[in-house]
Amino acid sequence: MSRMKEFRFIEIASRIFERRKREVIAGAGDDDCAVIKIGDQYLILTTDNLHEKADFPESMSPYEMGHMAVAVNFSDLAGTGAKPEYFLFDITIREGIDEGFFVQILKGIEDLAKKYDAEVVGGDIDFGDELYITGFAAGIARKPALQSGARTGDRVYITGVTGKAELSLEQLFSGKKREEIPFISSLFTPEPKIWEGIEISEYASAMTDISDSLAISLHNISRKSGVKIVLKEEYFPLTELTELVSYGRALELFLYGGGDFELVFTSEESDRGIMIGEVMDGSGVFIEKRSGIEEVDFRGYSHF
Repeated sequence: MSRMKEFRFIEIASRIFERRKREVIAGAGDDDCAVIKIGDQYLILTTDNLHEKADFPESMSPYEMGHMAVAVNFSDLAGTGAKPEYFLFDITIREGIDEGFFVQILKGIEDLAKKYDAEVVGGDIDFGDELYITGFAAGIARKPALQSGARTGDRVYITGVTGKAELSLEQLFSGKKREEIPFISSLFTPEPKIWEGIEISEYASAMTDISDSLAISLHNISRKSGVKIVLKEEYFPLTELTELVSYGRALELFLYGGGDFELVFTSEESDRGIMIGEVMDGSGVFIEKRSGIEEVDFRGYSHF
């Protein structure tokens, strides 16, 4: 399914599940997470579904599958500035998965949850034609950062280089062994930027994680905040990528590669992160090159 169709379905769901309760700050389709005000804190909820054919390369271990199921959900929490507290899972097991394989999935889930002092509090197990792992995470935020708060005059920052996971996937498909791929951990065991997100949420006007691509994340901020975002190519940190691929390919990966779980945020200023652009009046996402200004497409990671 194309990303455009996926986001179209999200829009349809958002119209059906409109916010009704005053404590719901962000509901269906408003952000990557649901945000619910409870007293002087905010309950942050998110869920994500992974399945074997689209999300787990053949060389991925069951432990790494469990890790990934937690990481994709915790990354959403990080993008809102939340500390993960609880995790639940649904696992659909196919024929051929034995007890040892299943135990390794659970260990991958447990170890990453423990790393951030979150507790796995239950789940459901079923049987089917393909392996599915669906995660549900809940966290607490003191000052959640949404995608809708970017303001004219803000600068745009990113916590790290994007494109590493997609480049690693390409190299894996080209026949390279895991140990030959420089950014293999970005593909198989990405780390959600939990502590960075909590810190940045204290002053960011808008923030989100970059799971699909930098381009899609910026388009979401632009649309939900009602602003134009102009990236400056001269600021892009592409050195790690250009050591392995051409400059043009590195630029493509940086803008449109997904799966790295970095954070992108807007703020008047920030000591953390790399500045890559600014927020202006208008709409859409653009890139300023030496040759002029070009529009950034709304596209990103394609499942393999």
